[in-house]
Amino acid sequence: MKSNFVKKSAITLLIALFWIGAWYIAALLVDSVLLLPTPHETLLALVELLGKPEFYKAVLFTFVRVAIGLLLGISAGIILAVLSHKFELLRRILSPAISIIRATPVASFIVLLWVLVRGNILTVLVAFLMVMPIVWQNTLDGFSSIPKELIEVAELYELSFKRKFNILILPVLSSYIFPAVITSVGLAWKSEIAAEIIAYTKNSIGMYINDAKTFMLTPAVFAWTAVIVLMSIALELLTRRLLRRFKNEPKH
Repeated sequence: MKSNFVKKSAITLLIALFWIGAWYIAALLVDSVLLLPTPHETLLALVELLGKPEFYKAVLFTFVRVAIGLLLGISAGIILAVLSHKFELLRRILSPAISIIRATPVASFIVLLWVLVRGNILTVLVAFLMVMPIVWQNTLDGFSSIPKELIEVAELYELSFKRKFNILILPVLSSYIFPAVITSVGLAWKSEIAAEIIAYTKNSIGMYINDAKTFMLTPAVFAWTAVIVLMSIALELLTRRLLRRFKNEPKH
């Protein structure tokens, strides 16, 4: 077990070093910090960001907005899917709207919503709209995959709804909802940052990326991008761990 972990860690490190080396060579060939800074220049910009109180404020505010949009999108997606499964008319009403939302580019949504709302509500709403359709569709697919024969057997043995839910319904739904939640984490991050950049949301990561772009501070743009990627990976890993723990908890 330990040897496998060491082996995987070594391989991961070698892959990371390979891409950092490729990045460094490309930066040397371009020979312009405005177009492509070196890893060293990006690291210096990141260290500079870490020394500013505004950095932590922006990261916190962006994280809170992402979390709100993500939680609202997941909750609404599951609730609407349950209702859509129960009421066929509601599913038919929602299906066209869900399809339009999923097909519309994030940038178009941001511009359209900008006419109606501004500030924090806009960014949260964008993240919400990117997450909710995925969870809605996956939850509905989960309901469709529940074997009807097992439900009939459960009713034959007069199992309570709680036991029927824990034994038959929840395991199937979780196998569909959990992947949707994990996918939504990264999508919520990307859509939130895009909304912050386009809408120039105050006290946000997107605002500082916009400023860095305006003043042609390319290393700062790369540094902020690295922060976004690392936070997205960390949040996804945390989500996976929480979902795994929930899945392994004994159901009574």
